[in-house]
Amino acid sequence: MRRLMTNAPMARCKTLLIHCGQTAAFGAVAVFAAAAAPNVAGAPDRTPTPVAAPVAPPIQAEAEKAGPVTRQIVFTAPVRGYAINSAFGLRKLAIEAEARAHKGVDIAAPQGTSVFTAAEGKVMRTGYDAGGYGNFIEVRHPNGMTTLYGHLSRIDVATGDRLTPAQRIGLVGSTGYSTGPHLHFEVRRDGAQVNPAKVMDRPFQIAVKVSA
Repeated sequence: MRRLMTNAPMARCKTLLIHCGQTAAFGAVAVFAAAAAPNVAGAPDRTPTPVAAPVAPPIQAEAEKAGPVTRQIVFTAPVRGYAINSAFGLRKLAIEAEARAHKGVDIAAPQGTSVFTAAEGKVMRTGYDAGGYGNFIEVRHPNGMTTLYGHLSRIDVATGDRLTPAQRIGLVGSTGYSTGPHLHFEVRRDGAQVNPAKVMDRPFQIAVKVSA
């Protein structure tokens, strides 16, 4: 056995004892040398390549479609201060032999009493019906219904006029097929008469046209 001292590059290593014929290749020294040695030219670079993080696609929010804009209209009695004296439905007048359908309501009032449109709308027609309504006015309303006012002594509007709520349109009379001064009032939905008593003082929602 002999004593061997490490050379200058391995000055930090302790003195080691080796047997004759052994190779002085120490694991610790080899590891130290490998760590200290620079990268050899041409050797593959094992440094990991940075990978970009995945980018989520942008979220596109979709606005909900707005519902239709609506407002309310209310049908009111066309003659103020007077009640219905002849209802909608089957009835028999004293001057008639048989009962027949009464397709509106009658509101008895003195001659010349003001008659008002039941709701805002547009005058569809005015005219005179000798065997029935006498002087009459027909109005179309925004909810699609129409109203008719008969036996008037005077008409104060013309076809095509636009009416505001409760606008005066004429006067109570007894023209046409009538037994005395009163207003004959009809309400029609889709062309068919309905009971006006079920429409008056009732609100209706109507669509409003919105400019783009």
